[in-house]
Order: sequence, then C-alpha cells, then structure tokens
Amino acid sequence: MLEVFLSASVPLPNRNRAFFETADVLAIREAIKSLVEVVLPIGRITCGGHPAITPLLALFSREANLDSNRFAIYQSKLFEGRLPPELDRFVDVHMVPAVNSNREASLTAMRQEMICSRNFDAAVIIGGMEGIFEEHKLFVERHPNAVVLPISTTGAAAQIIYQQGQYDPIFDRDRTYSSLFRRKLLTI
Repeated sequence: MLEVFLSASVPLPNRNRAFFETADVLAIREAIKSLVEVVLPIGRITCGGHPAITPLLALFSREANLDSNRFAIYQSKLFEGRLPPELDRFVDVHMVPAVNSNREASLTAMRQEMICSRNFDAAVIIGGMEGIFEEHKLFVERHPNAVVLPISTTGAAAQIIYQQGQYDPIFDRDRTYSSLFRRKLLTI
C-alpha cells in the first residue's frame, strides 16, 4: 500500500502575508482533488486536520466514491470544540493530547506523532503556512529516503520549500496534477 503524507493548508489573510499573497487557492483545491483520486484507490493519505483541507478531503473522496477509511487524520485535542464537522466522516482520526495550553507545542507534538506514525513512501506539500516548514523538516529527518513533492504551483510555503531545495523543475510548472501524481507517486 502506498503511504503518502500530505502537508497542506490554505493560507489565511490575517497570518503571514507572504503565504497568502502567493497562494493559488484554485491550484491548492485541484492538487488536493487529484491527490485523493490518484492515491486512495491504492494507498493511504495521512495528514493533519486543517480546517480548510479536511472538508476538501471529505468532499473529494465522496465525489469519487472512494473509501474515506484510507485517510489517517491527526488533530490536537487543543482544538476540541472547534474541529471541522467533516472530521466525523473519517474513521481513522487520532486526537493527540495538548501540551498544556500551548498552541505551538501542541501542534509540534501532533506533527511528531503523525510523521512517526508509519513508514511513508512520499510527502506531498501543497500551499501552506508556517507549520509546513516544521512538517517538512520533521518528515525529511524521519524519512530520509522518501520522495518529497513540493507542489510549487500552489504557491505559499510549498513554493518556498521548492525554491530552497533541489527538486524536479516540473513541480514549478506542471498544473496537470493527476498526471503529475501518477508519474511521481505510482512509480515508487
């Protein structure tokens, strides 16, 4: 089974403007949809329960008639009571204990547990804000032989990670996400 870690979010205007101003929300949406359609028939997607991404995962898995039990979603208990209602549609939800009432420490604890939860074949980075950098760092430390796909065309943190690394130039120009994911993930 193909194990894919998804690091994604939709940048918010009230956070770091560098992420918001370069984000392509339509590209983020299309990349998420394509990833679901390519990976779920043969694998599993593990990700954090970001409030903008979780509804998209639920929608696209339902639209494609794909099994939502192929998702492992991690969330910090710090956010209980403020979780997206779509989270209830997923079977494999992991609630990670909060670290005191500290938002950053709680998110780090959740990211560490999520990234150490299995042996991943690949990470796909789509859009994102500050947390994407921490997830990327943790992922490459824990899974040094896994494939990393920073989808630069979605902008935001994914674009910065692409620019700071040595990645296939296709990630900076190809917007045919389904074929891109088939070429890069199904050959692992």
